[in-house]
Amino acid sequence: MIALLQVALLHLENRFQLTKQQRNIIMMNIPIAAVAALCSASFIDRSDAFQLPLSTRALLRHDRATALHSSIAADAPPSSLSSSTTATVDTLDTSSEDSSEFNWFKAWYPIVPVEFLDYEKPHAFKLLGMDVVIWNDGELSESPAFQPRKEREKGAKKLVGNWRVFVDQCPHRKVPLSEGRVEDDGSLTCSYHAWRFNGEGETIHIPQISENELETIKSNPKSNCNSFPVQIVDGVLWTWPDSSDDAKIESALTPIPTNDYNGREVAEDRVWKGVWNFRELPYGHDFFIENVVDPAHVPVSHHNVVGSRYGELGLNMTTKTSLTKHGFSIGVKNNAEEGSGSTTSFTAPSQVLIEAPFGDDGAAQYLELYSSPSRPGFSNHVGRMVILKDKSLEMPKLLQQFTLPLPKWANHILASAFLHQDALFLHGQERSLAHNREYRTSQPANDSYIKAVMPCSTDKGVINFRNWMGRFAGGHIPFRGDTTMPAKNNDVVFDVWNSHTKHCSYCLAALKRLKMARTLAFLTSALIATIRPKFLSAVGSVISSLGFAGAGFGLSKLIGMFYKYEFSHADNH
Repeated sequence: MIALLQVALLHLENRFQLTKQQRNIIMMNIPIAAVAALCSASFIDRSDAFQLPLSTRALLRHDRATALHSSIAADAPPSSLSSSTTATVDTLDTSSEDSSEFNWFKAWYPIVPVEFLDYEKPHAFKLLGMDVVIWNDGELSESPAFQPRKEREKGAKKLVGNWRVFVDQCPHRKVPLSEGRVEDDGSLTCSYHAWRFNGEGETIHIPQISENELETIKSNPKSNCNSFPVQIVDGVLWTWPDSSDDAKIESALTPIPTNDYNGREVAEDRVWKGVWNFRELPYGHDFFIENVVDPAHVPVSHHNVVGSRYGELGLNMTTKTSLTKHGFSIGVKNNAEEGSGSTTSFTAPSQVLIEAPFGDDGAAQYLELYSSPSRPGFSNHVGRMVILKDKSLEMPKLLQQFTLPLPKWANHILASAFLHQDALFLHGQERSLAHNREYRTSQPANDSYIKAVMPCSTDKGVINFRNWMGRFAGGHIPFRGDTTMPAKNNDVVFDVWNSHTKHCSYCLAALKRLKMARTLAFLTSALIATIRPKFLSAVGSVISSLGFAGAGFGLSKLIGMFYKYEFSHADNH
């Protein structure tokens, strides 16, 4: 077996020009059988389905130096653009480039920051139309066993183990494992017949059958859960939605996009990192990316939050990195502002990084925005703000307002005031295009989106992304299961409970405390009004009673934001 491993690794080094670090990754993480499988002819034939773990931002910087410039007309089919279209984007001539199609099921996707998950429970999410369950296989700190929680030793706590992602189906009868339980021994129990699985997805116990039958069932690959590779990067859970034998090695050789500050080495004391936000947005992954690479919408859609729809809106847009299979980047400068402007970079398939320098001493603001396709008409969004202080460790005054100490749950709930502003448009846009049969994300049609809309010069980022979809990603997202586009429903747009709250342990804990405080406020108001304490005058009793009642109603308003947040542009003057 050792000889087999050495031969396999030698083949890998020659075939993929592996670095020593990549070779060590394989040694530490990949079973011998998987490495040997990589050498099979069938796998080698698909070797271009993934890339080596070079920095994806570094790949974009390399593309910037080698890209050829042309207009959008050279990139899109002649019939896809009106003769009056003035929008141009810089694209890459791929005649000498590997233009193999992007495989949506062989890529890393962000799902959720694990800090906000309850690691003692399984959590249901969706990815590419598949139901998945996220759970943690940590054991109890004292005497871990399969047992009722009431029998835990005093002081014993659940340890944080490894985060796991399975297809949300028990192999027995296909019921959802997300309705199961995480046990004290670090196993996942299906709540239908108590089949139990370890972190690798292997069946370890079936209470109704003999040991002999159990061993027979365990020998059948169908008894295993479909387990996906997982990485936690900067606190965010990423998963690779493939459970095949090749998935571990393909995922290990594929980089996860991060903010590398354009390749600069930055000391930790210069970096302020905001709170991660996450939720399932009521519009698709491609519409999310389209939206965040479109700077022209920001002061209009987010009027009174970021900018004003009545201000100077003229933009000058340039190409920083031409379109390749790795992504692109554009420069954006408001005509009314001084300075170099901002840079918006798309790293396929999930990251958009917006960098805005402040001053000449190295300070900058970054928006780290990530998305993954959850199901038709919806996407999983993870994002935060990062601020880079200047070289003297000073925070720009304009950015200090973003660093105010807010509870994490408050940060999450208040995000609705921003996210729901353009969610109204994107939710309606996607459903209108689909139901009018002009463009549907799940249907292959490389240029139908461009035919349906009327782009202009400030849509440079949008058209670049749509060209990436058409050229490299098959022109659509191949969701599993039902690909029907749901109907337009603003109640879905405004829904906070299902899109965020029910998944967030911080928000659930805050909601519980706020409900208790509201109950206490109303009880206190009623008691004061009824008893009228002697130390309060009649007027004082009335004022105090009304004050506590007002606090209760105020808390009710705040509690409501955990469930629903409505917004109207007509009322946003």
